[in-house]
Amino acid sequence: MTTALTRLAGSAFEITLTVPWADVKKIYDQVFDELAAEIEVEGFRKGKAPKDVISAKVDKSKIYGEVVNRILPESYQNALKEHGLKPIISPKVQIASGEEDKDWQFIAKASEKPIIDLGSYQDAIKTINAKGKIWTPNEPKKEEQDKQKKISEIIDKLLQVCKVELSELLVESEVNRLMAQLIDDVRQAGLTFEQYLGTKGETSEKLRQKYRLQAETALKLEFILDAIADDLKIEITQKEIDNVIDKEVDPEKKKSLKDQSYLLASMLRREGTIDKLTAL
Repeated sequence: MTTALTRLAGSAFEITLTVPWADVKKIYDQVFDELAAEIEVEGFRKGKAPKDVISAKVDKSKIYGEVVNRILPESYQNALKEHGLKPIISPKVQIASGEEDKDWQFIAKASEKPIIDLGSYQDAIKTINAKGKIWTPNEPKKEEQDKQKKISEIIDKLLQVCKVELSELLVESEVNRLMAQLIDDVRQAGLTFEQYLGTKGETSEKLRQKYRLQAETALKLEFILDAIADDLKIEITQKEIDNVIDKEVDPEKKKSLKDQSYLLASMLRREGTIDKLTAL
């Protein structure tokens, strides 16, 4: 197999995978033999009919579909290793060519983590915090409200000061995830997606556009906070994770936290990052 890498905007990339026909044919023959062993032909014992007889009964498109399923994942992973790529989303793949007796070619597109320019984020946040430290005795403290207001201001400032170039693939992947989640929620509520759109006076395209803006903001903030956590050297210990899990009394929720402890760790790290920012 040979590969060719093309860098795209926003840390995205495109890999062209060329698989020799000899390799394709080898996998094809394996799949064919596996199917042939299970096919019953009148006048022959199971799996013992001649190949030309079995070929007439087998759907070649299904065999080639399985060939793609076996070739593509390994070829893609090998290409990632070859070029030192670390994608954060599943690849978008198309078959560029897949004819018999010719080399096959696939094009896979995905995106790595975007590059973050944090700028002078600490100076910008210190300005907000300094303003928040001024207290007027004649007014109630409203500590929680003030804290949430400060966090909101900090987030807005980070989105202004820090620069993130998101790839189109990354944004589209997040929009698709949000849309799929919505459709699933709507179906669980006993509605069709079309009925839901009607109740909201929306179109699918308008909804996608709203989700796009939401996805861009959420992704930028996620990557910015992650980069700041690295910059401030914020780490979450296993003990901190266990403490949160131990406080959960619901058995099902506790199991879910244990099964997805990596998500819990990410959430705690983000909270720790925001706490550190509010204290700058």
